[in-house]
Amino acid sequence: MNTKRIVTRLLLIFVLLSATFLGYKEFVQGGREKVNQNAEIKARNPVNQESAGIKASQEIVSKLKNEAAPRHAALQPSKSKVIAYYFHGTFRCTTCRTIEEYSHDAIQTYFAKELGNGSLEFRPVNVEEPENKHFIQDYQLVTRSLVLSLVSDGKEKKWKNLPDVWKLVRDKEKFYQYVKDEVELFLKDTG
Repeated sequence: MNTKRIVTRLLLIFVLLSATFLGYKEFVQGGREKVNQNAEIKARNPVNQESAGIKASQEIVSKLKNEAAPRHAALQPSKSKVIAYYFHGTFRCTTCRTIEEYSHDAIQTYFAKELGNGSLEFRPVNVEEPENKHFIQDYQLVTRSLVLSLVSDGKEKKWKNLPDVWKLVRDKEKFYQYVKDEVELFLKDTG
């Protein structure tokens, strides 16, 4: 009987230590990620990248076109576009960051033309900021998510949460293909 109790207690201690270690590892890694978040944002900003060259110039021109578009909306015919939102929180685990990175990169890889002409946008959004909390109810968010939204004449026509990003995060090629296929379906409706 003593041996059984000792083994049971050792197993319990092992499980508790393992859970504590994993929690500590995620907490420490998440803390480092939070500290480095501003540095990563700056690193992704094409204006701050000396080696970005032509790509940076194209993205800046695209951004300026997108910013100018609403001011001239009355002069232009109604236009539909797809917005790919990546919804995240303030604390961001490694998997959440990977999903955002893969989503962004897949869209950049396959839809540079659409990003350039404004028919597609990629927008990371922190739903924990007060002005963005409405997205949780708007899109029935239960976790970090990639959501596609078709907007026409300033009104959302349809949207879709892409839940398989969580299943495919360990397979970059399948992840990219999934995002590509879903975005293509939405872009067909932009006319």
